[in-house]
Amino acid sequence: MTYSRLLLTAAASSLALAACSPKPAGPVSGAPIASLPLATAAPPAETPAPYANALPAAPPLRRVAAPSQSVYSYVDDAYALSDAFADSPPDYTVDYNGERPWIWRASDGEYRVVEDTPDGEREYFYRGDSDYPFLVRDNRYCYAYDDSGDLVEVYDSDGQPYPNYGPDVLEIAARYLFRARHLHYAAVHDQRQAAYAADWRARRQAVLAPQQQWATEQQRNPDWRRVHDERVQRPPPQLAALRQERSQRQTYAARVAPVIAAAPAVPGRQEGNRQEARAQANAQAQAAARDQHAQAAQQAQTAAQQRQQQQQHAQALAAQQAGQRQVQQRQAQAQTQARDQQRAQANVQRQQQAQARDQQQAQAEAANHARDNARQAQAQQARAHQAETQRAQAQQAQAHQAQAQHAQAQAHQAEAQRAQAQQAQAHQAQAQHAQAQQAQARQAEQQRQAEQHQQAAQAQAANRAREASSREAQAAQQHQQQAQMAAQRQQADAAAQHAQAAAQHAQAAVQQQHAAAQHAQAAQHPEKPKPDEPKK
Repeated sequence: MTYSRLLLTAAASSLALAACSPKPAGPVSGAPIASLPLATAAPPAETPAPYANALPAAPPLRRVAAPSQSVYSYVDDAYALSDAFADSPPDYTVDYNGERPWIWRASDGEYRVVEDTPDGEREYFYRGDSDYPFLVRDNRYCYAYDDSGDLVEVYDSDGQPYPNYGPDVLEIAARYLFRARHLHYAAVHDQRQAAYAADWRARRQAVLAPQQQWATEQQRNPDWRRVHDERVQRPPPQLAALRQERSQRQTYAARVAPVIAAAPAVPGRQEGNRQEARAQANAQAQAAARDQHAQAAQQAQTAAQQRQQQQQHAQALAAQQAGQRQVQQRQAQAQTQARDQQRAQANVQRQQQAQARDQQQAQAEAANHARDNARQAQAQQARAHQAETQRAQAQQAQAHQAQAQHAQAQAHQAEAQRAQAQQAQAHQAQAQHAQAQQAQARQAEQQRQAEQHQQAAQAQAANRAREASSREAQAAQQHQQQAQMAAQRQQADAAAQHAQAAAQHAQAAVQQQHAAAQHAQAAQHPEKPKPDEPKK
C-alpha cells in the first residue's frame, strides 16, 4: 500500500463522512480527519481476538543483522504516535471476522490498531507509507520490524531489548506480522463503523496503561532517553505533525467526554467487571499453568529417572569405550609414530632427491656452460682459420701474380733476345748483300743504316733498361708490402740483371758487328786523306 494511495483513500473517506455527517469547519479544535461520532447505544456482545498461539501460522521471518537505526527508535516512534492520540477515543472500527478492532488514524496517514484479547490489549503501529507494522505490542513483548517486514528486535513489556528470545517468540512475531497486514488492509478498505462509547469507557484505562508504563521506562532507561532527547532536539517533520495531532486530540477528547460519560452502562462491560473477568481468566490460566507445571514436573521426574538410567548405562558404556579408546589411542600412537618415521624417512629421501636434483641441475648447467664455451672457442678457431685461409689465399694469389709477372718478364726477355738475334742476322745479311752488290756506291748508306741500327739498338736497350727499372721498382714495392715474398723478388731482380746483361751483350754484339762492318768497308775501300782535311 503506497502513501499516495492511502491519502486518496483517506480523502475519499473524509468526503463520504462529511456528506453523511457534516461537521462545522474549525482549526485544531475540530474532530480528527477520520473520526466517526461515537455510538451511544448499548454495544453488542464482544468477540475477543485469538490468543497469539491461536493465530494462523505464517512463513518464518528473516532477522536483520545490523539495524539501520537505533533499536530504541522503534519503541520511541510507537510511544510518540500513542502520545499524539492522547486519550481520544478510537476514530472508527471495522468488522474483521466477527471482531471489532479499534482504529486511530493520524492526519499524516499513520495508524494504530488495538484489538482486545483474553490476555489484554494488543497494539499494531504503522507508518503512513507502509502496510507493514513497525511495531506490535502485547502484554509480554514488543516486536520491531523494518520496512521490508524483517524482524529487527524483540523487547520486553517495558521496551527494553530482549535478545535471548527463543524460537516460539520468533514464531509469534511471524504470526503477528501476518495478522497486522490483514488488519491494515481492513482498516483502510473495509466499511467503517462507529465505536461504542460504552466500550471505550470500559477499556480506556487498559489502552492507556501501556503508554504510562512506557513513559516511566523512558525516564528510567538512559539509552532510550538519549534517543528520545536527540529526536526532540532535532525533530523530524512528522514530529511537528504529531504535536498538532495531540493538541487536536486532547481538544476532541474533552469535547466528547460528556458523551462517553452519558453512555448507558452495560452489564459485564464495567471496568471492574472486565478486571474481574481478566483476573478469573488469569486465575484459570495460572491453574492451567500449575497443572501444566505439575505435569511437566512429573514428566521431568520420569525423564530424570530415564536420564539417570541412561547415564548409568552411558557410564558403563563409556568405561568400556574408554578402554577401547585407550587401546585405540595406543594403536593410534603406534601408527602415528610409524607415520612420523615414514614421514621423516620420506623427508630425508625428498631432501636427498632434492640435493641430487640440485647437483644434476648444477652439473647440467656446468655442462651447458662448457658447451657454450666450447662452441665459442670453436667459432673463434673457425673464424681464425678462415682468416688464415683468406690470408694464405691472398698470399698465394700474390705469389701467382708475381710468378706470372716474372714469367712474362722472362718471355719478354727471350722475345727481345730473339728479336735481337734476328736483327743481327738481318743486319749481317744486309751487310753482306750490300757488300756484294754495292760495295762502293752504298757505303755511305750502309754507314747511315749502321748508325740507325745502332740508334735503334740503343733505344731498345734504353727501353729494356726502363722495363728492367720498372720491374725493379715493382719488385721493390712488392718487397715492401710482403716480407714473405723476398725470395721471389730476389729471383726477379736476378732475372732483371740477367736481362740487362743480355741487353748489354746484345749491344756489344751490335757494336762489334758495326765495327766489323766498318772494318770490312775500310778494308775494301781505303780512303786517302786529302791534303786540306784532317784524318778522321
